[in-house]
Amino acid sequence: MGNSIIKRSAGPLLASLAAAIMSLSALPVSAAELAYTEISADTAFARDRPRVDKDSDGNYHIVYRIGSAEEQMRDTDANVGYMMVSKNGTVLIDEVKLTTDAAGDSVTTADIEVGSDDKVYVSWGFRDYRNTDNQAGSLYLIKLDPSLAPQDGTSPVLASITEEAEVDAGPDFKHPFIELDDADNVYVWSHDGLFTKYDSTLTEVIAPVRPFTDANHNGHGTNPIALDSDGNVHIVFQDCNSTTGNLCTVSYGMLDGTDGSVLIDATNVITTNLSTDQGSESDVGDAPHAAHYSIMADSKDKVAVVWADKRNAPIWDVYNTVSASGGTLFYAKLDPSLDDQDGSAADMTAIKVVDDSELGPFKYAQAFMASNNTVQVFHGMRGGMSHVSVSSSGKASDSNVLTSNAVSFNGWNKAYPAAMADDGKLFWPRVYAADDGAGSKIVMGKVSTGGGSSGGSTAPAVLMLMLGAVMLRRRMAR
Repeated sequence: MGNSIIKRSAGPLLASLAAAIMSLSALPVSAAELAYTEISADTAFARDRPRVDKDSDGNYHIVYRIGSAEEQMRDTDANVGYMMVSKNGTVLIDEVKLTTDAAGDSVTTADIEVGSDDKVYVSWGFRDYRNTDNQAGSLYLIKLDPSLAPQDGTSPVLASITEEAEVDAGPDFKHPFIELDDADNVYVWSHDGLFTKYDSTLTEVIAPVRPFTDANHNGHGTNPIALDSDGNVHIVFQDCNSTTGNLCTVSYGMLDGTDGSVLIDATNVITTNLSTDQGSESDVGDAPHAAHYSIMADSKDKVAVVWADKRNAPIWDVYNTVSASGGTLFYAKLDPSLDDQDGSAADMTAIKVVDDSELGPFKYAQAFMASNNTVQVFHGMRGGMSHVSVSSSGKASDSNVLTSNAVSFNGWNKAYPAAMADDGKLFWPRVYAADDGAGSKIVMGKVSTGGGSSGGSTAPAVLMLMLGAVMLRRRMAR
């Protein structure tokens, strides 16, 4: 009787095992290039530095720089493009230019956030190349309502989807990034060290302020601002002892989101492998040289920081794409609640809950937080893009190649390879010829956001399931 029960139950059990095996075999496998869907229509223009956010229906909203294919933009003649794409890659709103005057001004950085009502907030920075003395930047904000578009794959007139018209938020915002809270207030941080806040109608709430007055700010951040569940603002930035930005560490600070007051003053994140050798203007020496930093807040209000340390390398090697010398990616996790938040600098060793951890060789990195609290790091140079997944406990996967010769990098467009939504959907610029002047399209792929590999072989898991199936068959045959 018992044996017949086992045999009757064998079918469903084996079917379940077979389904599990098939499911695992369908997972992404590490390959020369991640599978992708083209979402841009042509290669007549260069497109780079994409940013993405997701709405409540799972659709993706993307902004990016768009400009002359021949120049590949650098920081000249670039405008802002916007698109809306469904979860399966169908274009709902084709490319809309949010800016049109790049003859003298150039977009340096654009960012995007989707609000609680699926309205879309976009920021960008203009650098004025007509003012050659200081190339002052300006911050612009706009609020869009994509539901006003037919969402049939066509490109609507910008005015027809604009809910709040473009706002000029003031000068000195060369590379602004934004975050939204639950009330759709817009928090802005710029590489120039400026912070400001706007409400959901794009009315100024906190005037532009430099909260960290004793720090020298420089660029090369890719996700420098994050919000926690209390609406407090967490920021990372380069803090340099050289006005040219050559000798830098990465600093962390925390602001009260209500009034912009400082809760934690600028504090050096790096606590390991320190040195007193500060190098020189031509060589960074043994001292940390931080660049390409990101900060992300998880669901428990812990903040993860990822940065690149490019010490012991000539200054030109720090920024030049042809360089492969030296440099390491690092990860750390902080718990700001362990500080008294009295406005002074923190004891970094006291609030750091995961110590500085090496992720691998440095190659122009940026990082994103997935919905499961894992950190997804993307790094690459002209040759392609790779991926490292970091668990919530700080354990890193092996680095996996996602693209090979498929990311638009030249000497000036090398630090912004991709943008990731919290579900692992990845957007990046892809070139279609070896010549930089060929232009590029924005394409969409997907990576695994688990704490392990971003798409390595699933063979071990499959073999274990197959072994389990064999053992079950032998038991039933007894």
